[in-house]
Amino acid sequence: MSNLLKLVQIAKRDLAMEDDSYRDVLEQCTGKRSAKGLNDIQLTKVLERMKALGFKPKRKPQARAPEVAKIRAIWRTMHKQGFIRNANDVAIDAYVKRMTTASNGRGIEKAVWLKSAQAAEVLEALKKWHYRLMAEVITKSGGRIPSNNDCTGPAGYELLAEHYASNYYKTA
Repeated sequence: MSNLLKLVQIAKRDLAMEDDSYRDVLEQCTGKRSAKGLNDIQLTKVLERMKALGFKPKRKPQARAPEVAKIRAIWRTMHKQGFIRNANDVAIDAYVKRMTTASNGRGIEKAVWLKSAQAAEVLEALKKWHYRLMAEVITKSGGRIPSNNDCTGPAGYELLAEHYASNYYKTA
């Protein structure tokens, strides 16, 4: 089922349309009394008519901060590497709430609600945690933490993550 057809069905439900009323709208917009076989142009006409009747499509919440995508990516990487048990958004949201409780007293319930500065703080905390876990595995297995590119200290997060992925974490 196309996304437009799904949206038309949602509009029908949200407007609490009787079947005959729905089919009348279809016929007025497309000349057909069934949505089966309608193309995208026809479905768009039906959807515009339903909007005129009061339908307001709801959008999925989009992350306010671009760092949220990076938080999710690192979280899922940590799950694949066996550092955390749960990779879903509920677990990420629980971590975000825990990490933001100190800054606002209650914590921010969902990662998508983070503002950029808050997301950056959560991202840095997550990277530090992941860094510690990877470093622990490396040292316990007798390895050494690689140096940074200037050989003036230990590798940063990105370099260590790359080193860990290529030398210590093997996919099945």
